[in-house]
Amino acid sequence: MKPEHLIALWGWPVALMTTLAATALGARLNARATRLRDDQKAREELETLADEFASAALAVRVTGYTNDYLWNGRTPVLKAAMMAGAQFAAGMLDPRRSGASATWEAAARASALLAYLDRARNRAAADVSDSLKHALRVAMPLARHADSAVESATGAVLDALLQHRSQAELDRRLRAFREAVRNAATTPIPRWRRVCRSAASLPGRMLSATRARLRRTAPAAP
Repeated sequence: MKPEHLIALWGWPVALMTTLAATALGARLNARATRLRDDQKAREELETLADEFASAALAVRVTGYTNDYLWNGRTPVLKAAMMAGAQFAAGMLDPRRSGASATWEAAARASALLAYLDRARNRAAADVSDSLKHALRVAMPLARHADSAVESATGAVLDALLQHRSQAELDRRLRAFREAVRNAATTPIPRWRRVCRSAASLPGRMLSATRARLRRTAPAAP
């Protein structure tokens, strides 16, 4: 058989195999690129959710402190009582009224002030409730995250908010949460790169081990 006939006979199987190999390689590369793109998108979404959750947790604590400072405790109650008393006294001392009319005017003034303060206090409490609802809503995807460290850290932060832990404890749990998110969002190092790094550092480790052994076995000076 002539050489050109052999080339024609074997040419099409070689071309077919080359085409199949190129197709398989292209599909594998496309799948890998898609997987890397999806992983990068998931990491970015995780970091965005983590930032929003941390901000929401701090907002809950800030609104709660503001509400407590303005409306809860002995000082706000005494302040409201003094303001209501001042309004009552102003109504009683109104020169245009006297007797029952003055008493009615004084009571109306004090009641209007207390009603205004009560509405403001309810609005402040609603702000705290809205902040907590927002934090819970943002936390739900994080509490169901595939990474167990992120899931656990999210639950710890929620516990600190719901159980009114101290600010120092909340800060500690937020730092642990950020560390868990950072570890989950870090791009994993490919296995071949880890193997190359390990092989590259092997001579240095062997040299360090040899030096340490020589130091231990060196004879003591007379």
